[in-house]
Amino acid sequence: MALGRLGALAGMAALTLALCSCAGVKPLTAERPRDEAFRTEIKREISTINVPIEASTEDLAKVLNQTVGTEIYKGSAKYRGLTADVLRNGPMTLNAADNYLYLTVPIAMTLGYGMLETPAISFKLKFRLNAKVSTDWKLNVEIYYMGLSDLLADETRIGPISIKPRGIVEGITQPVQKALSDAASKVVNEKFPVKAEIAKAWTATQKPVLLDKTYNAWLTLTPREAVLCPLYAQNNRVRISVGLTSFAELVVGPEPAPRPPVPLPNLKLANGINRNFRITLNTDLHYRDILAIATPLLLNREFADADGKKIILKDLDVYGNGDRLVVKVQTTGSLDGVFYLTCRPRFDPKTDRFFVEDLDFDLQTRSLLLQSANWFLHGTIRGIIQDRLNMDLTERVEQSREIVRKAAAQVKLADHLVMKGKVNALKFGDILVQKDKISLQVYAEGETAIFFQ
Repeated sequence: MALGRLGALAGMAALTLALCSCAGVKPLTAERPRDEAFRTEIKREISTINVPIEASTEDLAKVLNQTVGTEIYKGSAKYRGLTADVLRNGPMTLNAADNYLYLTVPIAMTLGYGMLETPAISFKLKFRLNAKVSTDWKLNVEIYYMGLSDLLADETRIGPISIKPRGIVEGITQPVQKALSDAASKVVNEKFPVKAEIAKAWTATQKPVLLDKTYNAWLTLTPREAVLCPLYAQNNRVRISVGLTSFAELVVGPEPAPRPPVPLPNLKLANGINRNFRITLNTDLHYRDILAIATPLLLNREFADADGKKIILKDLDVYGNGDRLVVKVQTTGSLDGVFYLTCRPRFDPKTDRFFVEDLDFDLQTRSLLLQSANWFLHGTIRGIIQDRLNMDLTERVEQSREIVRKAAAQVKLADHLVMKGKVNALKFGDILVQKDKISLQVYAEGETAIFFQ
């Protein structure tokens, strides 16, 4: 009888131990990390598209000679009763150097005093021209007298009067400058219709352009302002350039919806502008793609710690939260439960590899494990998961770079309007964490200009 009671007691003890053992491996479920707000837009790189309007000094001189008549000045001279009749007696010449235009005007000047008149005195006047564009797109030419190209006699006589021709010339330069300035402004505005030409480019840049049918890639430009570059005048070439600052992006997929047209703003004057042009392209990396690579390497595999404890990953998930990734793991074995880790996404442009860093347990998970399974906090599982979340994105990034190179090389924006350029560098830009994916930004940096054909 006593033996029976002892057996019953032993059975109850064993049952109690078993229940206690089961209670000891009750699954632990960590609280999900608090949701953080996402950044809504990837960083945008500002670009400058150069729009040059160019002409040779030969072309300008040709129009100037057609515009300016033979009679340059006729009126009073320096002395009372003395008149001067200034005629152009040959073609004017124009040269460009040191970012200025230099005008030479051949002159025949006849002086008169009553019924008396001198023979024509021939010489050349030299002027320096500088073209300026105002903020309302009006182009004006400023002319500065630089002197004579020929020596004049120190003194000449007309009847009883002794005069100095150089002094007379100096006295009539102001009205001559005014006449030439008005003519030059007219010529320059004809050869450099700045506002009309820039307006064409401004309008064309606001329409999406199909860049590549294979990838269904579209170039979108968002112009913001027009900035005047300093006048270029070298080697008998004259160029007025306006930089259109804009955001340039490549979009893969359906044609982007056109934005409401932005009118051409007033011209912004600047001493110099940043000529860098950047075209960006975002490569999307979905978390399902990361999991497709990582889960076969992690799920249902046994991982052991140095102290002999073993766990098996039964489930794995990754999602975005604020600027970080959250890794959700479900384990069994020495520790049965659901836990959360967080990490920062990174991209190495040298190797084209996506990876995560600073993978660590979330605060809520850490607090739970400190109370019941401190050993798991210091185990090897973190390093193993971090290694398995790496991805080689060479193929995707190279595809992006190919599209970007094509965009930088040559794009037809409209009839007779082409954007050409060169790529100096291909760089990695920004990472944008989203709920279901990460956007990686690749951009080309170089110089680009819009040409009229």
